[in-house]
Amino acid sequence: IILCISQLWKVITPHSEMSEYSDSLSTREALQTIFSKASNEQISKYERQLANIKILDRVLIIVPNQDWINLHGLPTYYNIMDSFATNGLRNERRDENSRAIFHFATNTELYTVRNNVENLFPNAFMIPPAFQATAPNPRLHPVGEAWILTNVVKRKSDFGEDNKFFLASF
Repeated sequence: IILCISQLWKVITPHSEMSEYSDSLSTREALQTIFSKASNEQISKYERQLANIKILDRVLIIVPNQDWINLHGLPTYYNIMDSFATNGLRNERRDENSRAIFHFATNTELYTVRNNVENLFPNAFMIPPAFQATAPNPRLHPVGEAWILTNVVKRKSDFGEDNKFFLASF
């Protein structure tokens, strides 16, 4: 009986786990949505980077804003991405040198790093539209779009754009 239950459990568990997340896109589909202009080769590279992410860990994905880069320069953009990759770490990176996909164990870690980066690079964060008219030097463009992705089961992801991530704090 125990052997039968054990075998039945192995058969049922993956299906019930998958049905709970059946509306979730595959990780590849999520990446194709987020990086709509990326090549298949680039998507495959990002997919390999996400293959080792634990279930329910948070991933920050930043899609560069070309208007911001044109205004501030690519070296400044790279400095900001490197700050997201290394802030709070010693001799390691949370992005596998992608400068686009950043792994965090918790939401607290993710938003602590976000706040630290804003303190270091305030020009990466856009002043909210309601305050732009009154700001002496309004920052009209954020450094990029921020997406938060969570692996919910192997190769399935829940994700969405955090459209307030790059708004400046007041």
